[in-house]
Amino acid sequence: MPSCYGSPQPEGTLTFGEAVSKTENAAPKLPPVKVFRLMNRVIRPLLASRLHRLISGRVMLLSYTGRKTGRDITVPISYFAWDPGTVLAMSSQLSWIPNLRTGPTVRLRIRGREHDAVPTVFEEHIAIAELLAEFARRNGPRAAKALMLGLPGDRQPAPEELRAASQRTRLVVFRLAQ
Repeated sequence: MPSCYGSPQPEGTLTFGEAVSKTENAAPKLPPVKVFRLMNRVIRPLLASRLHRLISGRVMLLSYTGRKTGRDITVPISYFAWDPGTVLAMSSQLSWIPNLRTGPTVRLRIRGREHDAVPTVFEEHIAIAELLAEFARRNGPRAAKALMLGLPGDRQPAPEELRAASQRTRLVVFRLAQ
């Protein structure tokens, strides 16, 4: 395809219109890991304090033992109430998910209360797409869009949108101990 100056465009490059159409369907860019680490230094103590009510409706503390280091690790993660005694968390950051694959008992601090929980990690894209579809049905399209996975906010996501979003995240269902 010729460029606007008459010289041929190098093979494999995109025109402006092609680049715009590709970026319109892409998931939003997340801040760098350094930004998350800095935010975590503020959020962890906040969630462990009496001021937890400011953010504990959507963010919880997950405490687990590192599989390689054996150290106790605590990270703040977003969560959603799913069923009674069950919460759902998702992440495109894979740092904490490998530690949960074997299903060890973990500790969650939700709304100021401590809970033991058993995680189930979903990494198969079909299962993730089904859970994302159910999430959108239960919480609405705007909540699905807020996940920052490229899902629409004005309608229920189509199957191909759910499949694309499932490539960008992993899901964990935590069953709270009674």
